[in-house]
Amino acid sequence: MGVCMKIKTNNFIHYNMALAGGIFGGFAVCNLGEVFGNAQTLNLISIVYNIFFCDFSMLWLRIIAALLYFIGFALAMLIPKILKLRTEIVSIFIDISAFIVLALLPKNIPHLISLYPIFFATAFQWTAFEYIEGYSSSTIFSSNNYRQFATSLIEYFMDRDKSRLIKTRVFGLTLLYFHIGVALSCAGSIFIGKSSALIGVFSLIPALVLIIKGKTKKSDKIPKL
Repeated sequence: MGVCMKIKTNNFIHYNMALAGGIFGGFAVCNLGEVFGNAQTLNLISIVYNIFFCDFSMLWLRIIAALLYFIGFALAMLIPKILKLRTEIVSIFIDISAFIVLALLPKNIPHLISLYPIFFATAFQWTAFEYIEGYSSSTIFSSNNYRQFATSLIEYFMDRDKSRLIKTRVFGLTLLYFHIGVALSCAGSIFIGKSSALIGVFSLIPALVLIIKGKTKKSDKIPKL
């Protein structure tokens, strides 16, 4: 019973963070030039593109964005070792701060600069919330989650091994919560514009409460069932 409760609590926190990741992603696409700010693929490609075609107008802004993402990774690794703080709690407060900044940013600044809080917060979150039931699963974007969902579902139909359904459930629910977050962000953007970022603040309260109550620890990597 205790292990099951731990799995359920850890899973709920993971899905809650995927919801927040979806809100970040939806907000960026709806309000910041249809650019997905949770990942660096487009930004890193654009750096090479800017150099190759001698287009230096946005190059330094893109380099700063890449550095912010790197710093997010680095601090997520260093903070628990140096300051002895819970990475998950720090991550949630960084997310909350990022959502508040996004809601308050003026409309006339370049979209790339507006994405800076998302770059930093999502990189930190990605490192702080890495696992669910022993599987590596991102809470800030969908590509690998979608692949794992698809392959585990196909494997189940191929060999009828019910254990495959556990993996399918884990990645399927992560995808579902992420895209619920996207939907919330899109709906909020329609009615209240950039203030919709504040939806993300309230979305994080359940995960924060559970973590502060000490019902889960980052070191609890539940083995795959």
